[in-house]
Amino acid sequence: MMDEQAFEELLDSLRAHGADHFTCEVKRAKGGIPATLWESISAFSNAAGGHIVLGADEKSGFVVTGVDDPAGMEASVGAICAEMEPPVRAEIRTIRWEGKAVVLCTVPPIPRDQRPCHRRSIGPYAGSRIRVADGDRKLTDYEVAVLLANRSELRYDLAPVPAARLDDLDPDLLTAFLRRIRNTKGDIFRRVDDQRALMMLNVLARDEERLVPTLAGLLVFGFYPQSFEPQLDLTIVAYPATEPGVLGKFGERFIENRSIDGPIPLMVAECIRVLKRNMRRRSIVSGIFRVDEWEYPEEVLREALVNALVHRDYSESARGMQVQVEMYPDRLVIRNPGGLYGPVEVGSLGTSTITSSRNRALLKILEDTPYGDGQMVCENRGTGIARMLVALGEAGMEPPRFTDDISAFTVEFPNHTLLDEDALAWLASLDLPPMSRSQMTALVMMRNGAVLTNSSYRASTGVRDSRTATRELKELVDAGVVEQAGTRGSTTYQVAGSAMVAVEDAGPRLTGNEERIMAALRVEPQSRAGIEAATGLTRDQVQHGLQTLRQKGLVVLVGKPRSRTALWGVAGK
Repeated sequence: MMDEQAFEELLDSLRAHGADHFTCEVKRAKGGIPATLWESISAFSNAAGGHIVLGADEKSGFVVTGVDDPAGMEASVGAICAEMEPPVRAEIRTIRWEGKAVVLCTVPPIPRDQRPCHRRSIGPYAGSRIRVADGDRKLTDYEVAVLLANRSELRYDLAPVPAARLDDLDPDLLTAFLRRIRNTKGDIFRRVDDQRALMMLNVLARDEERLVPTLAGLLVFGFYPQSFEPQLDLTIVAYPATEPGVLGKFGERFIENRSIDGPIPLMVAECIRVLKRNMRRRSIVSGIFRVDEWEYPEEVLREALVNALVHRDYSESARGMQVQVEMYPDRLVIRNPGGLYGPVEVGSLGTSTITSSRNRALLKILEDTPYGDGQMVCENRGTGIARMLVALGEAGMEPPRFTDDISAFTVEFPNHTLLDEDALAWLASLDLPPMSRSQMTALVMMRNGAVLTNSSYRASTGVRDSRTATRELKELVDAGVVEQAGTRGSTTYQVAGSAMVAVEDAGPRLTGNEERIMAALRVEPQSRAGIEAATGLTRDQVQHGLQTLRQKGLVVLVGKPRSRTALWGVAGK
């Protein structure tokens, strides 16, 4: 319940902000209850909750104007809350401020499995709102459909595909799947034939008198599921600039623009291959060891792509939407139709092992479906995102940003690493024995000004065991590059002054496309068309790659620009 002190703090924040915001709506309400008050109640209920202030004027800098009949207004607000479906249990009270009556209404968020909160008299599709910034937006029909579907057990992945036949499924994939099932699930599947086992596992289902693949079975084992559902695929676009629509140096809109079809395991593998082609590689040097790695860890990419394909909305209204992958110079974005399902909230991702999937049969099948390397497509243990966060921490990268806006779920990976060229060159200059990744990450953080404890060391590097963290920190102290202060629980660590040295730049990193172009040019100088033929890259990809390589001083053009006889070659060769 908001008291006078909390109200004063709220007024101060509103005046500083200059407008309403995501969790507060202010109405002058001098002439009575605003006609649109129900919209704010619905919007707050379907989001994070919020406060409604009746008796202040936003247009006059949030001056308190008061209301004439506070008791009657309280009753009217309560009546509106009761008219919502489900009813809103708001806290309503009147306070005196500067001699004037102000009615405050605190609206709690409605549990996810009871949304959308809407005005009962006009129904969910016309009467549902969502809070966006300082306004109330009407939910789209698709958003309402998603929320209503979340109230019940979804079975879209179990639906038979009448147009498909048994020979539309890959027998080799089915054989490997059944072999694992019979090796791990006990006698129950050893006592039935293949057909019965595949029905029990929801790969097959009956459509009248025929046995046909389910949607889940087709998506995992189908030769080409897109014959039946053309849009259930994945698109990947690599942009030359940090925003879509901004052209590159040669006027190109895209560096890569592809649709990836096939069953889910194949789409994941192919998407990772395409991403690598457009990613940079960096070399981690520690002592006598050198490790080349991609700027986004493959384990993280695989987990994020599988999540998007497995947890997406497969309802009829969403089958025209694709999983989208967008690659920018400063970030990687993966977006799938349908927001989070069930009781899971964005804030709990990675911190809880609670699993909630709208496609449980599909998830269960993929739990026992191997990639070509023998690893299962997904684990179905609720720890995938937690492992993703650990892998990013171990790589010295920022955690991703998760966004759930009902109609879509988005994960965004910032293209930022602590271990850039400058940091790696500095680490190499320290002339230390081989270090762990966590030690290198911590050293660079301390070089950037951080003072670490055992706890913050573990949180920043992905190390889970406090004893391991203590040992790794002690090794850095013993090597003379880290200074220790304090004892026991108050111990802190910071980089030693003697280690703060500057080194020359370690040289430019190359993307996968740039490496392929350089490899072709090291053989002999070539025309742009020749580079396309030698590398298999598109014209836009070659043009973009040559431009960036030229800016880095690695290639030169011999001859006049746009001339058919002009050749590209390695600089200085």
